[in-house]
Amino acid sequence: MKKIDALFISDIHLGSKGSNPEKCHKVLKEYSPEYLFIVGDFIDGWLLKKRIYWNDESTRLLRKILSYSKDEVKVIYVTGNHDDFLREYTPFKLGNIEVVDEYIWNDMFITHGDLYDGIVKLKWLGVLGSWGYELALWIDRFIKRLGYKKSLSKYLKYNVKNAVKFITNFEEQLVYQAKERKCKGVICGHIHTPSYDIIKGIHYLNCGDFIENNSYIVFNEDKFDILFYDE
Repeated sequence: MKKIDALFISDIHLGSKGSNPEKCHKVLKEYSPEYLFIVGDFIDGWLLKKRIYWNDESTRLLRKILSYSKDEVKVIYVTGNHDDFLREYTPFKLGNIEVVDEYIWNDMFITHGDLYDGIVKLKWLGVLGSWGYELALWIDRFIKRLGYKKSLSKYLKYNVKNAVKFITNFEEQLVYQAKERKCKGVICGHIHTPSYDIIKGIHYLNCGDFIENNSYIVFNEDKFDILFYDE
């Protein structure tokens, strides 16, 4: 296992049929971080309220994170909109796991991002979009068996998410929030689009997701890298 300063993952969406917990688990097995940041939407509470979908890979991923905490890895769980049921109790600690809504570490503002996304205020629309995205993922898997390579879910995500981002100025709003907290950058998730950019002098990093991109962020030797799980 490679020793690193910090590992960032977000938007695993356990409970969704599109989630890839086995890939996230393999990523965690590669590293021995001092800090593990879970940047929201680890569990998809919206979908689990409607029906139970849980597999052995999801359980193994949970066990891996618990083993991290037992190995004195500091685990910071930042809540998101799909696991917002935890916000009724935040902040709280479970052993070496700290559950918070937002966090500042190493002069970086860490937030899932939904708190600054205007569309989330219309929660019914967000839930509807979540079910539509899940349906698109199911259709994707079906048509790929027929030999089609294009992804319906990626097409929908690209168009809908970019529209939302444009309307709410998602990235610029997060940069503004980082400036307000006198931080040099922000690390987030939420829009399932891995990114590393500098906006108005502020570092903007988005972890992406473990549904389609299978992306994550590594911080080591004073440098951030966005990486992707490779089979």
